[in-house]
Amino acid sequence: MESQKNYPMTLRVPFSILEFIDETIEKKLQDGENKSTANRTAVSLEMLKIGARVLKKKNEQGSDQDITFDEKLALIADAVLKSKLQIESMFELSFKNPKEIDSNTINQFGYEAVNNKIKEVDYKISHFFKQK
Repeated sequence: MESQKNYPMTLRVPFSILEFIDETIEKKLQDGENKSTANRTAVSLEMLKIGARVLKKKNEQGSDQDITFDEKLALIADAVLKSKLQIESMFELSFKNPKEIDSNTINQFGYEAVNNKIKEVDYKISHFFKQK
């Protein structure tokens, strides 16, 4: 087990962070905490520990570092365009009187037509993001 040794440190913080620390202290004091746990040092150390845990977890997971910015854009574009196609076809069919739905309407907005458009979107997105 690691020793719990403390190492003194002096940090200069921007005024905006100092204001946030002071606001946090005020809230803690209003909630009934005593000044030994609600002071600048305690709150700053708490924030530092939380930030260190977040960064450690992020480094362990490596979540966003595996996906490039272009890949993220491609995923977003893919989801948006496919959703748009499906919603358009649903609304187009829902606003039609059932007697008005003929083979032409089904060819334009039916399941197979939407799937073909989705395949076209897949091709266009993969082609566009490969060229960039």
